[in-house]
Parts: sequence; structure tokens; C-alpha cells
Amino acid sequence: MPSFAFQSTKWTLDIATRLIQADIRLHNAEVIKDDQAIIFVVNHFTRLETLLLPYVLHKQTDKVIWSLAAADLFVGRIGSYLRSAGNLSTKDPDRDKTIIHSLLKGDNPWIIFPEGQMIKDKKVVDHRGLFRVYNSGKRRPPHTGAAALALRAEFYRHKLECLRDDPHHRDQLAAVLERFGLTSMDETLRKRTVIIPVNITYYPIRARENILLRLARGLAKDLSERAIEELSVEGTLLSSDSNIDITLGEPIDVRNYLDAPQYAPLMACGEWDMQALEENPLSLFNDAARELMLRYMADIYRLTTINYDHVFATLIRYQRARRFTERSLRNRVFLCVRQIRDLGYHRMHTLLESTYQDILYEDPSPKFQEFLDLCLQEGFIRKEGRYYYKSAGALRNHTDFHQIRQRELTYVIANEVEPLRSLTQLIHRLANMPRPELSKAIREIFLREDKEIFEADYAKHYREGESKPVNVGQPFLLCPERPKAGMVLVHGYLAAPLEVRAMAWEDWYESFNRGYAIIKSLTDTIVLGGFSTGGGLALLGAARKQGNIRAVFSINAPLQLRRYAARWAPSLAAVNTWLGKVRNTGGPWEFVENRPENPAINYTRNPLSGVGQLAQMMDVVEDSLKDICVPAFILHGARDPIVDAASGEMLFSKVGTPLKEFTMLERDRHGIINGAGAQDVFEHVHRFLLWAESKTLGTEARIGQLPK
Repeated sequence: MPSFAFQSTKWTLDIATRLIQADIRLHNAEVIKDDQAIIFVVNHFTRLETLLLPYVLHKQTDKVIWSLAAADLFVGRIGSYLRSAGNLSTKDPDRDKTIIHSLLKGDNPWIIFPEGQMIKDKKVVDHRGLFRVYNSGKRRPPHTGAAALALRAEFYRHKLECLRDDPHHRDQLAAVLERFGLTSMDETLRKRTVIIPVNITYYPIRARENILLRLARGLAKDLSERAIEELSVEGTLLSSDSNIDITLGEPIDVRNYLDAPQYAPLMACGEWDMQALEENPLSLFNDAARELMLRYMADIYRLTTINYDHVFATLIRYQRARRFTERSLRNRVFLCVRQIRDLGYHRMHTLLESTYQDILYEDPSPKFQEFLDLCLQEGFIRKEGRYYYKSAGALRNHTDFHQIRQRELTYVIANEVEPLRSLTQLIHRLANMPRPELSKAIREIFLREDKEIFEADYAKHYREGESKPVNVGQPFLLCPERPKAGMVLVHGYLAAPLEVRAMAWEDWYESFNRGYAIIKSLTDTIVLGGFSTGGGLALLGAARKQGNIRAVFSINAPLQLRRYAARWAPSLAAVNTWLGKVRNTGGPWEFVENRPENPAINYTRNPLSGVGQLAQMMDVVEDSLKDICVPAFILHGARDPIVDAASGEMLFSKVGTPLKEFTMLERDRHGIINGAGAQDVFEHVHRFLLWAESKTLGTEARIGQLPK
């Protein structure tokens, strides 16, 4: 079958894949073995699979991949090209003979789409959980053809072995070999027939204007609505912000089905009539085919790569409450993903796995906002003030099958994970969990983890005679019985065991966010504040969380350091890293001596790598200040020996909100929140919080004019 046409297709796709911007990722390819005669059974959502998948698998196996294609495509020159490129019509009179021949030889794997056509609505199970797909106005079970062909090939392989071992049937053996174009038994018996389930998951799925649609419009001015729908979706799937995850499941050894006790009569060596056996719909063979089909359909969807959109759409589908806030939805998304991850048997999209906590932290999340925008656009939800309202009948199909991807994508996305019962049941439960119970579950996660993180780091980095007592650096939560507001307080540099190691400033911000997650599980009224480096982190948090907090204050936060030597810290840290790799030991300047003002709390040695990270953090904070939109208070000591007092004025000038206050106190120490004068600092912060509570947007900035 394949020849020059396949090579030209491969060459064309080699060029095309350089133009395709989507990230195409093949997973679990190691399941493919040399002794396998393979049928790949694949879910079918777009026309892309018929060209893209054979090419990807060819690159992996170096074999020409053949596939079954819909009979209506085999017309004229296109049909001739498809045949020569290794595609076979589903209505080809020699279809079964051709496929079984190639499986017995094991030279060419096959791709078969058991759903029989593109499943544009991704609806593959009914209300009872049974596999049903849309076809010609009704729903039917997936085809058993792939299972039947695999069983037949392995049955013939077994029968050939029986004939070879029985001298009385040598004539039959020669006839069967001739029938399937086989030259010897060896090439057949070296192989085993397997079915490999394959799942293709696209993320994100959107219907948008794209280059393919524009090209098509330029060539044909009268594109049909169906063509526009397909190009708007499938062209977008090839863009740079798209991921295509192709996941191979564990091979299903077909012989295991035939060797089951109930099929012993079928497998007995002796007289046999395969044709009569297959024509009987009540036969054991057809029972095996149906059982095998259900097995690989479940495997195909079990391999779905779970992404943000799946969680978002399914949560909205199952949520009984029509009104919800963005914060409530974020909390539910976080807990869903956390528990899905803990289940351990669903493949998760890399972005979801690595960033799902950001949803809870309420930092900017483009994927989250993009999905909300999609829901608003399609009318599944509407927004009034701070509340979202779920529309009556949301996530129910009201659209023509061939327009649904363009008009009701939220419904389509939710359908994709519907076969995953454990996942949908989990999301259903969390979608309707009462808010106090939801908040408590999240709070307990972070309180437990923070304790475990602290204890593990303290044990790992403990130094006799140098490390402080456990209670000095341990995170704490002070909580009244019924909190009305909450505050996240962040300590300064060198004030906890966690900071002794060479951490990146992103880890400091992560630690801050974990505290934020705990506080917001107790109250919606949140203030951020911190001292020194902690003040910088509080300002960074305010910039990123914007309207999700009520106010922010910083005390002696750094943008410039007084000590000139600190400027050399990043360079010395880089030298240490290089020496560590060359000598396999630490560098000579890992720490510098530190004389803390408060030796009972602060450390006497300062890691150079930490100073380098502090410099990076200061740059990030400075760039983010313009995004702060809530009341902000900057307080600084005029003669701070560590942080240049100019930092306070710089911070104030760069903070974006007009609701800001700046106070410079006559202090000659850095640690002004402890010891003499500390109470005065606290009173300034308290007055600011009262002032911030009374202010509205539009109030002009004031310097040194806090309420008395």
C-alpha cells in the first residue's frame, strides 16, 4: 500500500511541523516493542489526527503507519492519494483481508478510530455511564471493528501454529499462508497482536480567527458554516499557545482474551470454520470483541490529560448554587486539583500540576481569567458586581452537532472528562461543599504542610550552638474564635532556619502565599504587612493580588542596601556555585559574618547566595509597585544602618495607588519593630489601618499626615 505517496506525505509533514507552533508531546512511547503487531485505537475529535498521528508515530517507530478512514473521503484524486499514502476506506471490499495480513506479518501498525467519526461534542457516555457516541441524529455504541480485527488476527496466528504442528493439515496451512500473502510461519509466530489505546488531548480548545481560516477565506469566498467551524477550531489548535498531548496506554495482549476458559472451544486445535463463527452475532467471538472494545474505550479516556479547563467546566456543571464569587471558585479549583493529584492515577497537564496553587493565591492567572471570559461569552455565566451567576440550563447542549465547538465549548470541555467517574464524582462533591467546610479543608492542608516543611528544614539545617530554638522560626497563627479580618505578617531576612539555605526569592514568595492561603480561609478582609525583606514581599503580594486585599504596609523594606559589599554578593555567589561544581565542595565565600541587632532571633552568618537572591527580589518588587491599587503605608527609619533610607521614598513614589502614606521616623536601628520605640511603630501602623478603612478611591497621597 504505502509508497512514494507516504514518503511525500512525510516530507510535507516534516515541513508543516516546522510551521506548526503547537507543542506536540508523545508520552509513554516505550510501550511499543518489536514483537508487537499493533492496532492503535484513538479518540477522534478533529481531522488533524488522521494526518498528525501517523506522522508522530512514524517518527517514533520508523514504521509506515496505516489507518482506516471514512469511505466518503475516497473520491477522485484525493481518494487515490489517500490510498497510496496508507489509508484504507472503511468500505473497501478487501479491508479485513488487508488488515489481518499486515497484522500477521507485523510490519505495519494500524490506526483505527473506534468512535467511527469525529466526536465534536466529546459526549461519549450516556447518563448510565455506558459508551454512546453521536451518529446521524442518534447515539450508538462505539464500533467493535478494531477489537474484532485484532482477535481475528491472533486467532489466525494461533490456528496457523496448530496447522504447523499437525502433519494431517499441511495442505490447509499452505492455503491459509497463500490467502494472506505470507511466505513463512516464522514471520507470523514472531509477533503477537496487541491493541494500544491512545488518547489525544488538546489544550486549550478555542474557536478563533487563525491563519488557516484566513487562508481558506482567501481561496474560497463562500465557505460553509461547517467548514468555518472546523477551521476556526482546528487551526487554533495548531497555534503557539496550544499543547497536544498524545498518550499511549499499556498494550492489551489480545491472546489473553482468547486464552480465557470460556473461549476454550474456540481455540481448540482441529476443524474450524472462522467465517461461520464470525457471522453468528451471539457467538463467543463477538462477545470477546464487545468486551475488548469496552476495555480499550475505558483506557482511551482514562489517559486523558487533565487540564485547567476540565476542572473549571466540570465545577460549573455540577455546582448547584447559581451565585458564586471568583474567590469561591478559585478555592474549589485548588482543592479539586489537589485531591485529583492525590488520587495519583490521572495524568495531569504540566501547567496544571506546576501552577495550580497560584489559583488559590489569587495572583494573576491568565488561564483562569480566559476561561471565565469564555463562559461569559457563551452565556453560561453572567457577572453582576463581585458575583457570578450560573445561567439556567448551563452546560447543556442546545446547538447543532457541527456548530457546538464554536458555540458551546464549555459544554464540550466538560464532556471530555465525563467518562472518568472517580474524577467527576470528586469534583461534584467539592462543587457543592459548604464554604466553611471548604475553607477548613484548605486551612488544614497549609497548616499541616507548613509545620512539616519547617520541621524538615530545621532538622536538615540545624547547627549546634548556632540555630535558634524551634519556637523562634516556627510559623504561627493567632486566631480569635470569630475573625472579622486577617493579616499576613512577613518577617525579615535571616530570621528563620528556612532562609539559611540558598533559596530563590520565589520560594520566599511561596512561603508568604502559604500564609495568605491560611488567612483567606478565615476571612475575606485581608491586610498584608511585613518588615524588611518581608515588607518587600508584602508589597509584591499587594501588586499581584490587587483588589483581593484591603491594604498593605511595609516597614524598612529594601530597594537599596547601605553596605557597598552587598553589591558584590551575586558575583561571589556565582563563583561559589562554579567552584562547587569543579571541586564538588562548597565555595570559599559561602557566608559572611553578620552582627545582628537582635541575636536572640537573627542569624550571625549571612549566606551570600541569599544576598544575591535579595537583590533579585528588590528588582522584581520595584517593577511591580505600579500595580498596587489598595491603600499602602511605607514606614522607614531615617538612619537605618542596613537599608538605605532612600528606599522608603522610592517605594512611596513608585506605588501606583493614590491611597498611600509615607512616614520617616528618627531611628538609628534597622530592627525598629523590637525594643525601644517599637510601640510607636505599631501605633503608626494601627492609625494607618483605621485611615485606610475610611478611605475611598480618588483620595490624594499624603506624606507624614497619618491620623492622630
